[in-house]
Amino acid sequence: MITIKVDKKTCKHDGRCVEICPIKILRMNEKEGVPEFIPGGGDICINCGHCFAFCPPGSIELSTMNPKESMRLEQSKLPNAEQVELLLKGRRSIRTYKDEPLKKESIEKLLDCARYAPSGINRQPVNWIVINDKEQVHELSASVINWMEGLLQAKSPMAASFRFDRLVGAWKNGEDMICRSAPCVIIAYGLKDDPMVPQSCTIAATYLELAAFGFGLGACWAGYVNLAVNISEDVGKFAGLPARATVGGAMMVGHPKYRYSRIPFRNTPKIIWKL
Repeated sequence: MITIKVDKKTCKHDGRCVEICPIKILRMNEKEGVPEFIPGGGDICINCGHCFAFCPPGSIELSTMNPKESMRLEQSKLPNAEQVELLLKGRRSIRTYKDEPLKKESIEKLLDCARYAPSGINRQPVNWIVINDKEQVHELSASVINWMEGLLQAKSPMAASFRFDRLVGAWKNGEDMICRSAPCVIIAYGLKDDPMVPQSCTIAATYLELAAFGFGLGACWAGYVNLAVNISEDVGKFAGLPARATVGGAMMVGHPKYRYSRIPFRNTPKIIWKL
């Protein structure tokens, strides 16, 4: 159960925290005019921290969150609209990397950003596997190739549809088109029986990719790894995927070998307006 404590001296008594509560479990105490949980509210609180984050003077303290220990959101330091647009449009999928390992601290920064990705009812179901060793990443690619070869031999429609023959052929010629010789692969996973997992993992991996670009690193979705670990037991075991787990995002990460100078064109969005 989550509990709430309010500093009555600094509280503005305006009820805004009650208004923004996503699941409507706050009310204003009639006697003191400060927010409080409705009966049983602490038991169903999703610990999203909306009330905590909103309060400018930091009057709200939850049993899980202390305003004195939290990072203050300084509006003046936020990127402006032009900078956000440049970040989103300028991001590129990086498939060529320097032969340089990633520092553990750099990966931890990416994951620290990714953990703030939204998830349904603040379930936060995403877990991570980090393969931060170029040789192990190469072995992961090899295990995916072995799986693909098996499907090709079985004349699987999937193998034909995804042109696994080209990927296997490139591998035999010394070119890794699975993990692109990246120094690191990061996998986002969760439990299969949690309906929030697939989209939560995808959103968290997207956060990670954008954070990588912002930190001067390069990232690219490892789609073949994502596909293989969810289908092949052998590839899943090699990657370290626990039982009853499913992957919702796999990402290659490294130091980009090249920097891009232009923003390419994309299709005009197809929109159905309901006015």
